[in-house]
Amino acid sequence: MLMLSWIFVVSVLAPFVSAEAAAYKDAAFIEFFRRTNGIVACDGASSVPLSDGRVLWFFGDSYVDCYRDGTVPCLFQVRNVAMVHHKDDLQHVRPLLGKHGKSLFKNATNDETWFWPESGFQQSNSVYIYLINLKKAGSGPLGFAAIGRDYWGKMKFPELDTIDYIPLPSFNGIDFGAGFVPESDGRTYAFGHKRRGISVNLYLARFRTANPETNWTFWNGTDWSASVTNAAAITKQDATSVQVCKVKDRFLITTSQFSVGCDQGKEIYVATATAPTGPYSARKTIFTIDDTYEGHYPFFYLPITHPEFINPNDELLITYCINGYEPCARSCVDGRMNPDHYRPRAIRVPLKLLFDQ
Repeated sequence: MLMLSWIFVVSVLAPFVSAEAAAYKDAAFIEFFRRTNGIVACDGASSVPLSDGRVLWFFGDSYVDCYRDGTVPCLFQVRNVAMVHHKDDLQHVRPLLGKHGKSLFKNATNDETWFWPESGFQQSNSVYIYLINLKKAGSGPLGFAAIGRDYWGKMKFPELDTIDYIPLPSFNGIDFGAGFVPESDGRTYAFGHKRRGISVNLYLARFRTANPETNWTFWNGTDWSASVTNAAAITKQDATSVQVCKVKDRFLITTSQFSVGCDQGKEIYVATATAPTGPYSARKTIFTIDDTYEGHYPFFYLPITHPEFINPNDELLITYCINGYEPCARSCVDGRMNPDHYRPRAIRVPLKLLFDQ
């Protein structure tokens, strides 16, 4: 009888125990992205905490001031934008746009090349945003290619109204915008990625935080090298996108299941390590997206962690992006579509779920 009673107690409590360690949708942040003026739909959703208590968000392809009767045009008009707000105030948001509603980050006179802001950090009176320099290449969701030289977008703090464009050296095809981790020794770790088929190799570099424009060194597997050609991958994963951050004393790699269209990948993964060089744990699934429309899953990508928004329950904020349901389900009707088909989503993930490997 005692054994039967214990089995009953365990079976009754099991759903509550698992629920405590389960990720769930964050309704407040989902509504935060559901705006009807200014930036009304977008992808990307990276963030940089600022020293004055604000948070700077920046986005890739976006819709600006085009919301009408619950819809937006089927094609975005702007390549990148940003917005800023106080960390504890999700209502009062200041959009940061280019002149005449155009892209915020732009140093070319034509529209054949553009910047996508990927990640960044603040250093004193400057905010550095890593800008990948892109051009058109083919068609479809991956119809673009890197030009070969990326830039810092250096924003003046606290105004955020002046941007200097600083070209970075060639990184041998590695995109070092996967994440930046400033450390107390005056250096910043930079994580980079390079795709080969469905796999992504992850690389590690570092620079003086006070001077991120020069003198990068690269992890070669055993030591730091001044030549990027000596860089060795610290890990590899099959993924659509990858991002790295530090939460408490752990380095987190957040990835999405590889997909290039609707009804393909649905999983968000995390792997952890106690050192930036690894070794990293086997990745584990922390969330399966549930954003279905007419029974179909969207093309989704870019799960991004936001450690500045860890809540009192020790739950990490992670956003991810969806990019419509075509051709599995019709989204575009008469040149308009539901903006919710192109807005970031947000989840809360208990740190216990991330660190109990």
